[in-house]
Amino acid sequence: MDTSVLLAQSALETGWGRHIPRRADGRSSFNLFGIKADRSWTGDSVGVGTLEYRNGVAQREQARFRAYETPAESFVDYVAFLNRNPRYGEALKSRTGEEFIRGLQKAGYATDPRYANKVLGIRDRVLAISAAVDVQSTPQTKSDTQVSAAPADNPAKG
Repeated sequence: MDTSVLLAQSALETGWGRHIPRRADGRSSFNLFGIKADRSWTGDSVGVGTLEYRNGVAQREQARFRAYETPAESFVDYVAFLNRNPRYGEALKSRTGEEFIRGLQKAGYATDPRYANKVLGIRDRVLAISAAVDVQSTPQTKSDTQVSAAPADNPAKG
């Protein structure tokens, strides 16, 4: 599984960690993937407002979301959730992160018609930033540095 897509999906679902649903006592639900607490869920849940798309129209709704004790539980349940639901089978067979997230959208993971494009956009920005940081943090060797004695570098005295 492409970890950059998982990071981007979690970033989208949580607003980069700023909008993780909270329990009544203020503790985090650690729901990193926006998984709702449907009838089959027997664990803790939190009720929060969410933006859902119905027939292409965005509307605010109240919904119950799964709650976990740790971020690790969120990851474990995410994988189990996808594996338990046959509708995600094709997405799980994907060879690329893009195929995976588009497969999730096609299978109904999210109601936002632009969900996959949003996730991929975040992934591309994160990868671009990561590449820029790698370039900046790479130490230069003497052969990488050019020292010039051209006239523009040595203005004439006068």
